[in-house]
Amino acid sequence: MKKQNLVIGWIKRHKSLLVMSFTALSFLIALAGSFQYYSQVKYAGEVVYDRLLSTVLFSVLKLYAFSPTVSVGVPTPLCYEIAKWLAPLCTGYWLLRALEAMLRQRMEMISRRFRRKDQILVIGYNEESAQFLSNLGEENLKKRLDKEREQMAVLVPLQILEQERKLQLERERVLVKPPLEPGELAGDESFARQCLKNFGEVVLFEADSPGNFTILKHILDRAGEWGETAFEQQRKARWAVRCENRVLKRVMENCYDEFPGRKPFELRLFSMAQMAAEELFFREPIFKNCLERVRDWMKEKSPGAREIMEQIPNPHLLIAGFGRFGQAVFEEALLSGTLSFCSRVEGYERLRITIIDRQAEKCCEMVESRYPRIHKICQVEYISASIDSVQVERKLRMLPPVTYAAVCFSDQATGVEAAEKLRWYFTAGSGKEEEETEFPKRIPIAVRMQSNGSVLRFLMQQEERGGAGRGVLLDFGSGKRILNRSGVIGSRPEEEAKDFHRNYCRIQRRMEGAVSGTEGEDREELWNGLNFEQRESNRAQVKNRPYMQELLKILPPLPPVEETFKNVRDTDRFLQELEAGEILDVLAAQEHFRWCSFHYGRGYVGRCQDRRDKGKVRRLMEDGEVYCGKVHNCLIDRWEDMKKDLQARNTIAFDVCGIYGYLPGEGENV
Repeated sequence: MKKQNLVIGWIKRHKSLLVMSFTALSFLIALAGSFQYYSQVKYAGEVVYDRLLSTVLFSVLKLYAFSPTVSVGVPTPLCYEIAKWLAPLCTGYWLLRALEAMLRQRMEMISRRFRRKDQILVIGYNEESAQFLSNLGEENLKKRLDKEREQMAVLVPLQILEQERKLQLERERVLVKPPLEPGELAGDESFARQCLKNFGEVVLFEADSPGNFTILKHILDRAGEWGETAFEQQRKARWAVRCENRVLKRVMENCYDEFPGRKPFELRLFSMAQMAAEELFFREPIFKNCLERVRDWMKEKSPGAREIMEQIPNPHLLIAGFGRFGQAVFEEALLSGTLSFCSRVEGYERLRITIIDRQAEKCCEMVESRYPRIHKICQVEYISASIDSVQVERKLRMLPPVTYAAVCFSDQATGVEAAEKLRWYFTAGSGKEEEETEFPKRIPIAVRMQSNGSVLRFLMQQEERGGAGRGVLLDFGSGKRILNRSGVIGSRPEEEAKDFHRNYCRIQRRMEGAVSGTEGEDREELWNGLNFEQRESNRAQVKNRPYMQELLKILPPLPPVEETFKNVRDTDRFLQELEAGEILDVLAAQEHFRWCSFHYGRGYVGRCQDRRDKGKVRRLMEDGEVYCGKVHNCLIDRWEDMKKDLQARNTIAFDVCGIYGYLPGEGENV
């Protein structure tokens, strides 16, 4: 089987060469056969010498025109007899190729419908969508060899493609439709109907987020006018829309939520930078070396929950280059970067983020404008210098050692140079004796690469041969790594968020004393009942779950759910039991701090006294500063103040529900 696949692969790779060789061979055989026939007297008699060449060429032409000059049954040379079969075969092949070139798109669409192929519609052609189509082609090749169902691509460019590029895409089995302007797409009803009926998956890849919103709004409007018959399919379609702006992301989700009745498709909004940052922290968690320090400290000890939390250092994240990818890494770190709200490790009491950028002042203005209460989430340091400046090392020496570094320059050569410099800086001065006690022992240095990380892997191999230092190089953000079908269209993160919310609802019902049977609950209905911020909060909890699950492994075991919530209706007694048990009190405080950090990261500015003002925009004055933004009645920074507030203290039980929701499979067992 393996040899058969190798032969098939070799034939496919050299298909054009084989066809041209076969055509040339048939022509030579036809020429030789015709010459033998008309040059020898025993076959065609005597031919005038100066007419021989013309006669031979005319005979060859007649062979290719399905009309040989020699009648059937007449003796002919062997080459001429072979040419009578080869020449028409070549003519038929090239006629079919010409017909295919003329009707390629229509024939391909008919073939796909007849064979019931799964189709992906890609709208917009640029560097990112080209990489996506290339990765999709590689996935289809593997599926073809394994005899699995393929995902065929249809491309609708928004500008005219070069003919060479178009032919290359068609050779890769991508059906290229005529280009359409965004305005034409938004007004083309036939296009909207095709999107809803013919495609199981659709991706809007244009970098212009407002343009993508226009197309999305048009499709939703047409679906609302036509009713469910316009998008009735065996399985629900999935749409992935590129959106690089946080405000437009909220607008798109609100537009989707306002669609009445059953939704025509599942919507996923993606950002290139956000996907890269999420993939980085999933592959190399920010909490890894911090928890390793605690595990080393816990050897031959039996500390309590609070004592363990006090020994967990919060990360010190270094971001070099504060462009789109640097901002995405910054935002991901805010969601789950604070590992312990009560850490007493010197220099690591709070999450610390150091930004290296030539335009540090603009970076500071951007951060303070987007996150007015950033000082409540973490401590941000700015180094206004080039990465190759000596000022970088001088400033870093004045700060606690870095635990995680992300190099996010757009230029790959600059990124590799910065990674080398940081690795030397982290490794220098740490001998073997110091490494045993020095924290951190291992510092990930993630470098944003547009292509792949072969340069970094080669550098690491060189370093390993010479004795590896503390800095560990890894790449992130390359199109090869993130621009695949599972990353762009895949619904794994969204499905996990929906499952988390359903499990949370089950735990909440158990807490309230309701019947445990929740089989009748529809996960989609529960999810659709949430607004944009509530969904984002669930997504943030899913991102925080890997850390919480690792943390729960080193903490004392949690009490059973029934025992925890038996007195939940009596808030005073419930809080007393939490403090007596210690572990739930500490974890609830940690979860509350994470919840506050999430809201501060979404532009909230503080607490409101009146619960009816929750989620509304207000002006607050604090420490002589005026802040304008959304407010919430539970945004209380100190845990002790939270427990004393007569209204907010009643919501602490929901923080405890979230803790049990982090446990694997807990929602099904309670």
